[in-house]
Amino acid sequence: MLGIIYEKICYNDVYKENGGFGKGSERAMNRITRTAYKYLLSRETAIEGRLFNGVLLLCCLGGLAGFVFTVVQQSSYAAICLTLLLPVIILLLLLVTNRTGNYQNGSMAVIILFCYIGFPFVFFTSGGIYSGMLSYLVLGVVAISILLKWRKFCIMFAIYIVICVTCIILSYYRPELVTPINREIMIYFDVVTSFTVASILVAVSIRYMIREYTSARKMADKEKQKAEKASKAKGVFLSNMSHEMRTPMNAIIGMTMIAEAASDTAKKDYCLKKIEEASNHLLGVINDILDMSKIEEGKLTLSPVDFDFRDIIEKVKTVNMFRITEKDQLLGIEIDDNIPSVLYGDDQHLTQVIANLLSNAVKFTTAGGRIDIRAKLAERDGDLCTILVEVEDSGIGISQEQRAALFHSFQQADSGIARKYGGSGLGLAISKRIVEMMGGNIRVESEVGKGSVFSFTFQAERRPDSRAAEAGVRDKSAGGASGRRDFGDALKDFHVLLAEDIDINREIVLSLLEPFGLRIDTAENGREAVEKFRSDPGKYDLILMD
Repeated sequence: MLGIIYEKICYNDVYKENGGFGKGSERAMNRITRTAYKYLLSRETAIEGRLFNGVLLLCCLGGLAGFVFTVVQQSSYAAICLTLLLPVIILLLLLVTNRTGNYQNGSMAVIILFCYIGFPFVFFTSGGIYSGMLSYLVLGVVAISILLKWRKFCIMFAIYIVICVTCIILSYYRPELVTPINREIMIYFDVVTSFTVASILVAVSIRYMIREYTSARKMADKEKQKAEKASKAKGVFLSNMSHEMRTPMNAIIGMTMIAEAASDTAKKDYCLKKIEEASNHLLGVINDILDMSKIEEGKLTLSPVDFDFRDIIEKVKTVNMFRITEKDQLLGIEIDDNIPSVLYGDDQHLTQVIANLLSNAVKFTTAGGRIDIRAKLAERDGDLCTILVEVEDSGIGISQEQRAALFHSFQQADSGIARKYGGSGLGLAISKRIVEMMGGNIRVESEVGKGSVFSFTFQAERRPDSRAAEAGVRDKSAGGASGRRDFGDALKDFHVLLAEDIDINREIVLSLLEPFGLRIDTAENGREAVEKFRSDPGKYDLILMD
């Protein structure tokens, strides 16, 4: 019967797709088997559901065995039909309960079916108290205890006991209600069957729970070790950051005190230069921490624009050239001519990655060493370009053990490196995330004492080179305008509104803009700025806001 139903179900889809039942029917059967396992016993199903399914599958086997025994002991047709119907009903309950996911209600339905309805019926049709039906009390208690939560268990168990006692009393006072069995040996079959099924249920349930408990313990231990490792790494990181942030702060404070006490202009200039260097270093550390925080919260996003890749390399070179010259290092740059002039991507984050790799190369390469930046077009699919960038140095190198921790958050190749060379230990982790967001990957090849090669790929779209045309448009626009906009002395005609709520920031901006002769109005908050703009919208050429 089930085979016929299965063929009917599969006919419309499988037969039409495959022209017959050969491989298509086999694939459908495999799909049904996998689906059955997925919903019945796999870990994708909640543990409560797996326990429910396991108990019902065993009950189904017990029901089939009961059907055989009722036939052998020549029970009534009603008892035979009921014992045959029970496995079918169990399968239907399995289907419905797994589709709804309400295993508590499904468990109660099973108990009502077996204990409240099935037990009394079979009791009176199969010999009553003189049969082995009382042994099914054990099976019912086991099923109830396994499937239900404590409060529901107590209620359902109490009702079950009342039903059992009522059946016994009725069979005692109204023996005519009981259909006697033809062979007393069937009593032992009932006892053996019920206790066997109950024992299997208990054993399987206990074994399953032990396995789940062991698995949960192992997982908990792994998570604990992972958390302890992460906590230790963050502890080391915070220790390094404490040192890394205190060092420039001490330099800023100390040099400020020296500059205040110095009367020599050269000495003051020297102090100001050191303060600038320490401030930039501190800002870099803070930016790394903020970027890492964004990455961990999933808030780091790309902002693509048209850009010239060669301009990025030139910018990174310019920023690092002072330190390169100071350490008497050689810098070589090689850019593939096949790289398009204009690309569409996030130039700022790309600059950040290359600058970080070059900065590390300068930092870890001794005086007189060599650094090379190479870039080439690795692949092109239509307008989508994959570009490979390599930064090679002749520095101290990295061991195999150290390389494993390089691209992880809050870790450096060696905690002592932070003390000796400085740095947050976040730059490579940030770079890795940025590169992955750009559709690429980053890796390192290195050997202790023989330098390192950091390489990464990124994807960007090729754009037509329209910069010349744009420059022409800008030239015409500038030529047709009044002399008031001439990006030099005419700046004194500009009227600027500065909105800044922190006093010292307003003072700094005013001091920086003072040499240009601008007319500047200030607003201490956004509301005041809006009011000033609304009162005379044409008054201001530029509004500066935080």
